[in-house]
Amino acid sequence: MAAIHSSDSSPTSPSRSSDSDTESSTSNYGHVDDEPYHLSYRKGELAWGSYKLKDEDIITVVGVRGSNVGHTIFSLIPIDGESEKPFELRTTNATLLPEAFLDKFLLQDLPSHLNPSVNLQVLISTLSGTGLAPAFYDDILHPLLKNIGLTDSSYTVVQTKSPESVMEFARSSLFGSANEGKKQTVLMLSGDGGIVDTINGLLESGNRSSTYVPPTLCQLPLGTGNALFHSLHKSSKIPSIYIQGLRTLLHGSPKPLPIFEAKFSSGARSLTNEGQKATPLSNSTVYGAVVASYGLHATLVADSDTTEYRKHGDKRFGLVAKDLLFPEDGTMPHAYQAQVTLTKSGKQEVLDCKEHGYILASLVSNLEKTFTISPASKPLDGQLRVINFGALDGQQTMEIMKAAYADGKHPGIEGVRYDAVDSLRIDFSEKGESWKWRRCCIDGLIVGVEEDGWMEVKMTRSDLEGPHM
Repeated sequence: MAAIHSSDSSPTSPSRSSDSDTESSTSNYGHVDDEPYHLSYRKGELAWGSYKLKDEDIITVVGVRGSNVGHTIFSLIPIDGESEKPFELRTTNATLLPEAFLDKFLLQDLPSHLNPSVNLQVLISTLSGTGLAPAFYDDILHPLLKNIGLTDSSYTVVQTKSPESVMEFARSSLFGSANEGKKQTVLMLSGDGGIVDTINGLLESGNRSSTYVPPTLCQLPLGTGNALFHSLHKSSKIPSIYIQGLRTLLHGSPKPLPIFEAKFSSGARSLTNEGQKATPLSNSTVYGAVVASYGLHATLVADSDTTEYRKHGDKRFGLVAKDLLFPEDGTMPHAYQAQVTLTKSGKQEVLDCKEHGYILASLVSNLEKTFTISPASKPLDGQLRVINFGALDGQQTMEIMKAAYADGKHPGIEGVRYDAVDSLRIDFSEKGESWKWRRCCIDGLIVGVEEDGWMEVKMTRSDLEGPHM
């Protein structure tokens, strides 16, 4: 598989010097929405009359058919504060736009992953995040695709109907076409869960033919944390994740997506439907591209993954964290019982600590936009890094989390380990029939492990088997 990664290589890439205050001012006399205006472009702002349009709000500019001077500017209207729908498309029709503005934003040609020869599909994950994906397609993506020349008949829309829909789509349609040697691009209106379901659906689907072509995934971030997206675009100065996602779609280039495999003992089960449904794992393995965790992070994700909590978006994590770190009965947070083994440069190290608060293996830098869990991680570098600390009280744990929000300063805190590893193995020591304290998180997917079970995480050959992004 491949992931679409933002790139500065395109001559029309909006990321090049878009915030420069040194660029020269250019101006023209033209029309905006049929009204005559003097248009000027200076210091990252297109201005006409009393109106201004900032660089950071612009998605792209496309030419009007049959005109050498007419263009349509696509932008998102900035929306302040809390809103049920945090995006609104604005189209501005103009003639004789300043040359410097067109040099920066005009879409000259479709990128290769949107070429008509590619089987293009739009996956709308209705259950991702707070359920904004259908509205984003209707209000933003659909009209944009139409205006760049991609009519309704040039792509297929797949809308999920259940938590299993993405996996089923990947196993059947996506894998079958890939095995036939067809080039495919999937525009994924989802969070990290949609990506991990696609990865697992593809990698679980059996033997690959000699003509197998990995599909290309382009994520438009409609999830809760959007860890993979924020990590791939960590250097971006664009405030809107929706604008960044659309610019990457139009100007980015596919790169192999590093993937890890998490192998489990035979009794492990995938837990869904708010923990009520337990399903055996295919080959006792789950694949991921973001994190594999045990301890506070895994319990936090699992306990907050309910219909009621999801209404709160990423605030759901804070609501659950309070209960886990400061139990109502005044006791300490749970101490997770496990033996942890790290393999580094081929050598195994069994950690002395047997009671843990947090164990997380990461391929990404950020779990949220401002939560930098692995500061040394670079986009698509393929290096697993493990963050671990022992059983602490609620206040101590909060201080570590605050440091992670402060641009990833937590590795400097005493008691926090941060290691680049070949693999991570966890042997669980928690007793009892309940999964509660033996739940792991793989990119948002929750796995319950049986008594005396284990999990082992290591990299797999994503360049041959995974998607490109």
